[in-house]
Amino acid sequence: MIAKNFAKTLVDDYVVFDLETTGFYPDSCEIIEIGALKYKNNTLVDEFNVLIKPSTPIPDTITSITGITNEMVSTAESINTVLPKFLDFIEDLTLIAHNSGFDLSFLEQNIQNQNLPMITNQNIDTVYLSRKYLKTLNLENNKLETLKKYFNLDFGSHRSLEDCKTTNYVYQYCKKEALVQN
Repeated sequence: MIAKNFAKTLVDDYVVFDLETTGFYPDSCEIIEIGALKYKNNTLVDEFNVLIKPSTPIPDTITSITGITNEMVSTAESINTVLPKFLDFIEDLTLIAHNSGFDLSFLEQNIQNQNLPMITNQNIDTVYLSRKYLKTLNLENNKLETLKKYFNLDFGSHRSLEDCKTTNYVYQYCKKEALVQN
């Protein structure tokens, strides 16, 4: 199971990724966007950003949150085409996500649906890191939007690539804090 493969150390080579989905449940909802930023030695070297056409219409509530419309995905590729490309993109690098269990559960479900080999990448959850290393900031919560506002980041929200940028900022900030605190 991917979600249990937590990295033991904070790494310099990694992929920050984020999914937008049609809902909260991987067995009944679908991925409609995958965004990822690949870093080697803490330097951005590549990005992946793809809208995905779901098999059923995107609920209005999801469109109101993400801005992703049925029209936007009408000519997009299916998850069956996009997922193998994404798995090639991530290689064996550590995966970083904010609330990684959510995103990894959707990946795992779709890997199983396609009978693809399960990935064994280690992962790091920036929710966990922010709770551990940002305690002294007395934040209201550790949601990505709260962190983005606290750090006054000028990135968008609820779109995969924009959320990846915020997640990477949080990761790098926590990594620096870990050096100071340890």
